[in-house]
Formats: sequence, structure tokens, C-alpha cells
Amino acid sequence: MPNPPEDSNKQQPAIPEDTGRSLLRSASIVGLMTILSRLTGLWRFRVIGATFGASGVADAFYLAFVFPNMTRRLFGEGAMTSAFVPVFSHHIANDRHDAAHRTASVLVWRLTYWLSLGCVALGVIAVALRYILPHFFSLTVSDVLAIKLFIVMLPYMVCINVGAVLMAILNSLKHFAVPAFAPVILNLTLIGACYFALPYFGTMPEQQIWALAAAVLAGGLLQLFIQLPPLLSRGFKPQFTMDKNDAGYREVMGNFLPVVLLVAVFQANVLIDNIIAAIFIPGEGSVTYLNMGTSVYHLPWSIFSLALGTAALPALSELWAKNKREEFNKTLLTALRMIIFLALPCTVGIMLLSEDIVRLLYGAGKFLDNDGEPIRRTASVVMFSSLGLVFYSLNSVLARALYAMKDMKTPTTTSAKSVGINLVLNIAFVTLTDMKEGGIALASTVSNAWQTWALIRALQARASGDAAPKFSIPPGLMCIAGAAAIATAIGFLGFNRAGQVWRAVGFSGEVEGFVPMLLAAVGSLATFWILNNQYFAAKLKEKPHDKDLTLRMGVREEHWDDWLKFEFALYTTIYATAVMGFAVWAVRDSVPPEGRTLLLVVQRSIVPVLLGMLVFSSVCSSVLSREYEDLKAALFRRRIRNS
Repeated sequence: MPNPPEDSNKQQPAIPEDTGRSLLRSASIVGLMTILSRLTGLWRFRVIGATFGASGVADAFYLAFVFPNMTRRLFGEGAMTSAFVPVFSHHIANDRHDAAHRTASVLVWRLTYWLSLGCVALGVIAVALRYILPHFFSLTVSDVLAIKLFIVMLPYMVCINVGAVLMAILNSLKHFAVPAFAPVILNLTLIGACYFALPYFGTMPEQQIWALAAAVLAGGLLQLFIQLPPLLSRGFKPQFTMDKNDAGYREVMGNFLPVVLLVAVFQANVLIDNIIAAIFIPGEGSVTYLNMGTSVYHLPWSIFSLALGTAALPALSELWAKNKREEFNKTLLTALRMIIFLALPCTVGIMLLSEDIVRLLYGAGKFLDNDGEPIRRTASVVMFSSLGLVFYSLNSVLARALYAMKDMKTPTTTSAKSVGINLVLNIAFVTLTDMKEGGIALASTVSNAWQTWALIRALQARASGDAAPKFSIPPGLMCIAGAAAIATAIGFLGFNRAGQVWRAVGFSGEVEGFVPMLLAAVGSLATFWILNNQYFAAKLKEKPHDKDLTLRMGVREEHWDDWLKFEFALYTTIYATAVMGFAVWAVRDSVPPEGRTLLLVVQRSIVPVLLGMLVFSSVCSSVLSREYEDLKAALFRRRIRNS
């Protein structure tokens, strides 16, 4: 490959930063809309929980809704869009707009046709099962209700999947706001149904639940049609064609076949999770607890990782299509650094505040029955799910990077193995322990951690190709892992020893727990700080140094290599998260747990969250976190420009 012109070389240092921050700005739009979507989603769960409780009727609705909603990942924003966006972006990047519009049109019309036929076929099968299964199994009233609801909500499958393809087209055209806002509509229709439509369907819960089924269909249609105006205004020219011989469509389907196996197995695993909860966990409510608990960790996951992944796929696909490998690598690394920066503090915060967050979000009406048992069981799902938040988030970006490179097989094989691990652990945790729904959440966390490791190994293998990005596990991870292990050991030792000394001199009370924990935190953080500063000082020893105190480790940005930046991101994020975690723990435990008034719930949930955000941002600023500065630049770009 010939060397680029000299003037392009001069501009290259500025390009990665612009590319990365452009990615963050796109992700921030998706993230802000997703915040609204997830908050209304949590409100939806709260209203449904308060209205129907953890009952068999609620379980029937969630079970019936799992499959239509699950296909969204299969044919919509999962496999299909992952296969479609690289092809569409490649056409746009090479100024073949007519070909791009034709491929998209063929995909939309053929997807609509086949999904409609699928709805009819599944409806016939469900009706047959309703009359055949009672001859072999004893079906409960909730089981029959779930089958009926499933049949009625099947058309939602068509609307949501076609809408997801329209979302992919808009994202490829650099429009993110309306597609990200579309899911809010479903939440609002379900909330409105609970508040206003129930009396029109009857007085019994098994009658009123049909109001939610009607709201699902209405929400699906609205999500589809709201995306048409911005799509047409962006210059998209739909064509009424179902030509399966279109070259772009054939390429999409060629990419789709490997990915569909991945998403199909994964989404089947989601369905099996619900079935395992319904069968192996005694009593009612297990499916409800599982769905409501996972929705809590979905909030930060959607805001950060899904937003970054949504913005990254078209950006990475375009860079790969234009053969801009260096910018591709830097953009991907920016996404990974931001994922860790945003997901890790959320993991710690949610784990510390799991029960209080659940009580704040869902603690109303029938969800407070049995002395708050629904709160505790849902909180266990939240806590164990949040453990895997970093892994879920990394996997979404790593897989999209491979899709952008048109490697559809690697994510499929790693996810298939991860699903197998998850199924084995699911059954083991639920049947051999008393973890109940929490065991299902923990199994997902462990399997996703394995998948992260497998995807990194796969990216290492791809580094053997000249055109592939040169990925490798940062060697500094060993240093950081060792520092974390030593810091943790000192922390536990300090906690125990200080507690023994404190009790030996005759002190007791609340301060007995706080002082040992404070000493443990100081010892752990000091150890972590010293070891990591020594490591980075050694790595940068040969680089030119400057006395400017605003520089990281006294070295200018152009002298930091990309993977050392990644290691530094891990270091600063872990350190800031540790300080934040101690502050959140201290504030939470300063509020008495007795009593569950609204004021106490707010004090034990919202106040620690706000304080944690303040502490985390302050520490990030003091340790000169790149990710913190990039995030501010992306979020406040206009304000800075106008000032």
C-alpha cells in the first residue's frame, strides 16, 4: 500500500479524537433517549406490579410477551440489523445510494411478508397446543391464559421487527433520536392502559390483563409509523420490490445466516430462563421477579453499552469499508474505554443499593405483600445481574466490531458456547442452591464473563492478518489485577484487625463498623495508587516529560500509545469507582433501615446515587481521566462552542 501524502499525515493526530468524540456524541443522543425509554420502562413495571402483583396473571402476560419481544433481537435490531448495517453503510460510503435504498426496501418488504406468514403459522400451532396439551399435562388457568395472550400479541412481532430495520436505516444515515425514542411509546401505551383502560375489559385481573395485550399491539404500530417521517426527510426513497436477487439483499442474507444462529440460541436461552424459573422455582411470581429484576440492570446497560454499540456499528462499518484501519482501531478502543468507564461504577452502585433501588422503583401496591418478599427476591436478581454489567456491555461492542468487519461466525460460536454454560449453571444454581431467581441471574453473569474472554481471544487471533486491527490483552492488566488483589487483601486484613483492636479497647456501636472499613479503604486505595503509579511511570520512562501539572504522568498525549491509554483508563476507573463505592456504602448505612417511608427510601437510594455520581466525577477529574474529559466534551459541545 503506498504511503499517504504528507499533508494527510499532518492531520492524522486530530482524526482519532474527532472520530471518537463524534462516536460519543452519537451515543449520547441514543443514551439520552434510552434513559427516557428505560425510566418509562421501569415506571411500566411499577404500574403493572402495583396493579397485578406477582400473580399468575402477571406471569402469564410476561410469558406470552417473551416470544414476540424476543424476535426483535432475532429479526430486528439483533441479527438482521447486524447483517444489514455493514452492507447499507458500504453502499452509502461508496456513493451508491440507489443500491442502498433498493436493498433496504427489499429487506423491509420481504421481512414483512415472511413474519406475517410466521404469525399465522404460530397462531395455528398455539391453538392446536391449547387443545392437545391437556391430554398429556395438567394446565393451570394461568397456562391457558398465557397461550391466549400469546396468540393475540403475535402481530406485535411484525411491527417491532420492521420498525427495527427502519431504525437501522436511520442510524446508518446518522439519525439517532427518533429511533431511540420509539420504545418509549410502548411503555406509555402500557402505562396508559393500566391507568385508564382496565375497567373497559372487566373487573377481574384475568379480564383486565387483556388491556395490556391491546396496548402492546397499539405500541408496536406507533413505534413503526413514528419513524417514517424522519426516514423520508433524510432522503430515503422506498421502492416496492421483493426482488430476492438484489446483490445487496443476497449479501445481507449471507451475513444473516451465521448471526441468526447466535441470536436464536441466545433468545431461546432467555425463554428457557423464564421456563426454568416457572418450573423449578416453587410458588407464583418467579417469572415476574426475574423480568422486573433484569429490567433494572437493563437501564444502565441500554444507556451506555447499547447506545455506544448502536452508534459504533455504522461508524465502524463505514471506516472498515473505506479501509481506514487505524481510525477503526482507535474508534473501537474509544468505545471500549468508555464502556468500562461508565459500566464499572454502575455495577458497584447497583450492587450496594439493590434492595433500596427495587423498593424505590417497585415498592407499591401488591408488590409489598408478604412483608416485602417480592422486594427481596427481585433485589437478588438485580444484584447478581449487575455483577455482569461490564461483561454484557463489552460483549455488545466487541460483537459489533466483528460484524462491522463482516465476521459473523466468531460472535456466533462464542455466544453458542456461552449459552451452553449458562444453561448448565442455571439448572445447577436453581436446583442445588436456595438462590432461586438470583441463581439464574448469576449464571448469566458467569457465562457472559466467559464470553468476554472468548471474544478477546478471538480478536487476538484476528491480529495475525495484516488488515485486521492489532488487538492484544494489555500487559498492564496483570499489574492492575495484582494491585487489586493486594489492595483487597490489605483491605480485608485492615478491616478485621482494626475491628478487633476497636473492640479490645472497649468501643462499640455504629462507629465500630465504620472505622475499620475506613482504614481498610484507605489502605486498599493507597496500595492501588502506589503500585499503578509506579507501573505507568516505568512504562513512560523513555518518553519526553513536561513539568505541566495538567499532563497525565507528565507526558503529552501524542506520546501515549493506544493500549497504554486503555490500561490507564482501567486504572483511573477502578480507583474512582472504589472511592465512590466507599462513599455510597457510608451514606447508605448512615440511614437507619427501620421503617419504609418514602423519605427513608429516597435517603437510602437517591441520595447515595447522587453523592456517588458527585464523588466519582470529582475523583475522575482529579486523576485526569481521559474518558471523563471526552464525555464532557461530547455532552457539552454546543455549550462550549457558544461560550
